[in-house]
Amino acid sequence: MQRASESMVRGLTRGASWFAPYPVVFQRGNGSILWDVDGNRYVDLFQNGLSLIHGHAYPPIQDALARTLPRGTAWPGTSDEQIEFAELLRDRVPGANLIRFANTGTEATMLAVKLARAATGRPVVVKAWHAYHGSFDDLEVGLQGRGEVPGRVSLATFGDLDSYRTVLDRDGKQVAAIIAEPIQFTGVVTEPPPGFLSGLASLARNAGVLLILDDCLMFRLALGGSAERYDFQPDITCLGKWIGGGLPVGAIAASEALMRVFDPLAEHPLYHGGSFNGNLLGCVAGSIAVADLTSDRIARMDAQARALRASLEDAGRRAGLHILTLGAGSTFGLYVAADTDQDMIDREETTLLHLAAATHGVYYGSGGEFALCTSITDTELAQAEEGLVSAIADIAPPMPHATQFSRAKSVSGW
Repeated sequence: MQRASESMVRGLTRGASWFAPYPVVFQRGNGSILWDVDGNRYVDLFQNGLSLIHGHAYPPIQDALARTLPRGTAWPGTSDEQIEFAELLRDRVPGANLIRFANTGTEATMLAVKLARAATGRPVVVKAWHAYHGSFDDLEVGLQGRGEVPGRVSLATFGDLDSYRTVLDRDGKQVAAIIAEPIQFTGVVTEPPPGFLSGLASLARNAGVLLILDDCLMFRLALGGSAERYDFQPDITCLGKWIGGGLPVGAIAASEALMRVFDPLAEHPLYHGGSFNGNLLGCVAGSIAVADLTSDRIARMDAQARALRASLEDAGRRAGLHILTLGAGSTFGLYVAADTDQDMIDREETTLLHLAAATHGVYYGSGGEFALCTSITDTELAQAEEGLVSAIADIAPPMPHATQFSRAKSVSGW
């Protein structure tokens, strides 16, 4: 890390990788296992920020890439592989007629906002406070204390339909779209209240604005992603993360009427470039990743996550800590909390738990983020559970239950 810091800020090239005293430098990965440059082995319960649904070096993808690479990597037009991948995504995404490829989830959300503004002729996008939709200035509003940008971005509160109604009553004639995560994953993982997402879709439809679903993280929740799991219909779906099979791929999916804005023969077409959009390797890897995420595999990961969460919460009770797990399906957040109120997270203890887990050979997100992959074995999951239970015991303070959470802090400061 000292050497890396001489050529990159703090030795990193992505924000989410940093944690004190220094992050891990990795050497290789296979399935659900990672090794660092010092030879330490970790059960990986983060999977590169939820972007490796089948784990590291997934053999079907590795084999397909090895066969494909001699043919090239990126071509200036359409390919059979690109068509097949688009057809696969179109058939999986509820309400999708056409697909447009990009290279990352950030590019997908940028493109969705660009499409919504062009299709409606309005400039304003509504998003939730603390919601992360990639590294795009407009969509970073509401993070790190950044307030609304009049005429471009308005803010509401995730899970609170009334806050969206208030914004639409105020800005409705200027609003192009509402963009939403199905589960807010930044800070503290927060599931939507029952009926919130379907209510948001109805609210958008009644107001004459588009609903953009950022499903980059949660497309794993069902064959049709979170729209299928929570039974609602977005106008535009943004995809990224794991759909590239370990390579950088993003996409948006929408109706033919909306996507025709990109038609180069239209009177005023919306331009969208990108030298690596729909590149050969990403389409090959992505097609396998999406096709191989079956209902049975989703159900298995979900059951594994439920069992792991229950075990960790039980371990917390036995250690005298309130261990809180929040999430859905195969993803969740792990925190040390002051009580059953999820708005009171002990940030210091949660950070210590992350570091303690690493010393016991378990790697997950430094903010408490967990994601399972299809390749994790029962033995590896048992090893992870053992390491996490040991980590919980390590940080349990030797003090009475009534005083051990004196350092609890509000999550609003994360």
